[in-house]
Amino acid sequence: MSAAYVVLSHQHPEQVLRLARTLRRGSPECTIVLHHDDRRTSVDEAALRALNVERVLPPSPVRWGGPTQLDAFLRGLQRALRADFDWLTVLSGQDYPIRPLAEIERGWRESGVDGFVESVPVEPPPWSRAGADEFARRYFYRYRQIRPPGRALRRVVAAARPLLALREMPWGTLLGVRHRGPGVPVRRGGDWLTLSRRAVEVVTGGALVGHYRRTILPTESLPHTALHAAGLPLSGDTRRYTAWAPGAAHPALLGPDDLDAILASGADFARKFAPDDPVLDELDRVVFA
Repeated sequence: MSAAYVVLSHQHPEQVLRLARTLRRGSPECTIVLHHDDRRTSVDEAALRALNVERVLPPSPVRWGGPTQLDAFLRGLQRALRADFDWLTVLSGQDYPIRPLAEIERGWRESGVDGFVESVPVEPPPWSRAGADEFARRYFYRYRQIRPPGRALRRVVAAARPLLALREMPWGTLLGVRHRGPGVPVRRGGDWLTLSRRAVEVVTGGALVGHYRRTILPTESLPHTALHAAGLPLSGDTRRYTAWAPGAAHPALLGPDDLDAILASGADFARKFAPDDPVLDELDRVVFA
C-alpha cells in the first residue's frame, strides 16, 4: 500500500522538518506534501529536497477560519493527487506519529472503510431571534468582511436576527446573511482527516466549495458533508489523540507526563507538541521500534 501525508503548517520550521524526517524514515516510499505559510517563518528548502518533500507553491497566506484556510487544505490534497497513493492523512506541523508507520498504514488498508472522519449532524438554525447553535451560525450563513461596525449597524443586525449575523474573527468583522446551506445535509468535525484516494477525490470534487468559501471554518464541515453526501463508508474514529482543558478553543500541549496516556490511546497520531519537547524522543523509540 502507498501512503501520502499532507502537512499544513505556519510556524516552527525545525519541528516541521523533524516530522518530515520521521515520516520519510518510517515510510520510505510515501508521498509527503507540505503547505507552509511562509509569511513569518520559512523551511529549509535544501532539507526539504533531501527528504523528497513536495511543496505547494506559492503557499496560500492563511487566515485562520477563513477561505484561505480552505484553499491551503484543498491545494494540499490536489497536489497529493498527482502522486500514486491509496491512503492519505492530513497533519499539522505539531502532529507526530505514536505507532510505527507501517503498522498505521496497514490499519488503514485493512479497515474496510474509506475514511476516519469525525461527523456530527448540523441542523439549520431556527427561524427565531432566540439564537442559533454555533455550527449552524457557521454553515447556514454566508459571510463577507466589513469595516468595524458602529453601534447603529450592530443594532440593525440584532433587530434583523436570524436573517443577519455578525462574527468577530482575529482578522476582522464578518457580516453574515442567512442561507439555506450547501443543498445536502450538513456535517461537521475536526479537519485532521485520514482518507482513501476515492474519498480524497470526493472532497476535492468542488461541488460544495462555492458555498463553503463564504462560511466560517469551512475545513471543519466541507469534507465531512461531501463524504456523507457521497455515501462512502466511514469510521467516526479519527485515530488522533489530543488533550483539552475545559472550555479551551485549542488542544493542550502534550509533554512527558502525557506519554502513558498517548500510548494507551491506540491512536495513530497525537498533537500538539512543542518543538524539541523530550516526549518526541520517547515517541521515536516507539515509532522506530
